[in-house]
Amino acid sequence: MSRRFKPVTRLSVIFILAIVLSGGVLTYFSINNISNLKELTEKKIIEEQRDLSARFSTALQNQIEEVTSGFKHEIDKPGIMKDAMVQTAAGNDFVIQAFILNNKGQFLYPGFTGIPDDPMKPILSVRFRSTFEKGEHAEFSEKDLSKAKEYYQSCLRYSKGESDTVIALNALGRVLIKSGQPGDAAVQYSMIIQDYFHLLDRNGFPYAYYALSHLLKITNAENFEELIPVIEFALEKMAYGSVPLNFFTKDLLTQVTEWVNEYKNITPGIFSNMNRFITNLNQQDQFVNQYGDELSGLVIEGKSDAQYKDSNGFKIVSPLSGTDREFFLIHTGVENTSGFFIDRQKLFETIGKTGIQEGLEFEYILEFPTGYISNTATQSLSYSSQLNPYFPGQIIQIDIKNENLITDLIKRRSWIYGIASALLLLAMLLGVILILRDIAREKHLANLRSNFISNVTHELKTPLTSIRMYAESLMMRRVKSDSGQRKYLSVIVNESERLKRMINNILEFSKMEKARQEYHPVEANLSEILDTAILDINYWLEKKGFNMITEIDRDIKVKVDPERFYQVYSNLFSNAIKYSGDSKKIYVRLYKNSGSVITEVEDEGIGIEAENLIKIFEEFFRVERNESGNITGTGLGLTVVKEIVEAHQGKIKVESEVGKGSKFSVILFQQ
Repeated sequence: MSRRFKPVTRLSVIFILAIVLSGGVLTYFSINNISNLKELTEKKIIEEQRDLSARFSTALQNQIEEVTSGFKHEIDKPGIMKDAMVQTAAGNDFVIQAFILNNKGQFLYPGFTGIPDDPMKPILSVRFRSTFEKGEHAEFSEKDLSKAKEYYQSCLRYSKGESDTVIALNALGRVLIKSGQPGDAAVQYSMIIQDYFHLLDRNGFPYAYYALSHLLKITNAENFEELIPVIEFALEKMAYGSVPLNFFTKDLLTQVTEWVNEYKNITPGIFSNMNRFITNLNQQDQFVNQYGDELSGLVIEGKSDAQYKDSNGFKIVSPLSGTDREFFLIHTGVENTSGFFIDRQKLFETIGKTGIQEGLEFEYILEFPTGYISNTATQSLSYSSQLNPYFPGQIIQIDIKNENLITDLIKRRSWIYGIASALLLLAMLLGVILILRDIAREKHLANLRSNFISNVTHELKTPLTSIRMYAESLMMRRVKSDSGQRKYLSVIVNESERLKRMINNILEFSKMEKARQEYHPVEANLSEILDTAILDINYWLEKKGFNMITEIDRDIKVKVDPERFYQVYSNLFSNAIKYSGDSKKIYVRLYKNSGSVITEVEDEGIGIEAENLIKIFEEFFRVERNESGNITGTGLGLTVVKEIVEAHQGKIKVESEVGKGSKFSVILFQQ
């Protein structure tokens, strides 16, 4: 056995060395990784910052082209362009203003009219002109308002077109106010706003401005509800560009704002709409006043310092006036020039909210300082680059939002790597211990098997020798008397039974290892099985001078395999005889207790140490003590007993004290 085991031992040693070496290498790299974790984390941050910069640049291009898409082929259709551009501007808060100019540099949207150099007189019929002049004379020279009112009303009947009508309505409203008839005046001015909002006087001044200004002044508690929709309508037409802006727009908007704030009982929806129109108109007015000349110059001169042109043909141009926060998107057509005025900072903020940081491990702050910033001049975890090709002078600077996260991450990962390394070392150590234990167990089993073969050989030789000796004596007729022959035959039978028990134990153990045990339980009288086992062991009891004391309850029926339980009792009796020492008493009991059937086999022999009480049921294990003398055995008896009892859903208990004996209890549970 030792020669066969040596190769296994060598392979085990090689396997242990392989585990230790590979584990050591992994542990080394883990420790090295912990030491380099800060450097690796900072490298990861710089890589993410570069990726974020590229993402931002791509998102910026997409956002600009999304704003300008759809206008490439409609640039010379101002009506279509205006609707689409206004809608685009309303849908993007970074668009300050959409604009359209003709090739003379005049605003088509937002509409704006200045004081014309050569005022155009309206073409009026002779009868209308004559009647209107009489009305003016009566109003201003004679101060006869009633007469003037009649003349202006006659003008309405004589008017041949919109220009005639709106002139008469405006004059009639003025006279009605002077006459103390604000209600009737409001009717005239409301008609101007609703039907003639697009008409201008000879000085390019919108009639809607006259009407709106007067309506604001004559509003009172009685006509307030009627005038709200008219004023809202006027603001809407101004915001949409149907009523052009001029140099008096700001003053008019101030007047409207005061009116809105004065009448606070306006419904929330209308109040919100009016404020939105006022804000938009102020923005348009400011835009035209601040950038009108510059844009007109760009259109007339036909050249601009464009930084970049997108795929839709829109140039990116920085304004000369204003701040560096804004820029123009300009597209020049054959007849018109259109574009958007963009708040650069809001555009950048909008892009920053589009999820460009999704998938990144850390969160970053994006800033857009002016001028060039060197990465080496700032902290190591700050990254900056130019936003070419859109804004060559614009820098994007990316900083990690919370630097403490890096320290926390490094600590957390260090703990993870440290714990993982410790667990790896522990696992390797445990693996080595388990392998060494398995090797030791294998050696122990090899020794037990070797002893088992030796013991079995000896155990088998003893009864065979007795059988052969007594059989030869009978064959040679050395015993003449009948009583002597019966005695010899009795010895041969009992030794054969002893031999049978040993062979049965070996066979049973072999079946146990191969999981081929078969049991045939029947309703059997346990006391009868116990009696048979006692009867068959009686020869050895008498031969060795034992006194068996029995306390057996009768007619205890349990569902068991009778042959296997006979084997259980025979093995327990055999053990009791072997290890009784100088004491020659064996106690056997069979009784019921709380639904259990208990069989006890007790001796007054050498006993078993406490540390061996669990081991005695292991295969090949035998108690090795001086008191046991030259007792031989296979070491399988109790192993077989435990297997059979547990196969019957029972259990076996042992109580023992060195020098005082042992008691084995077989417990079966009745169903």
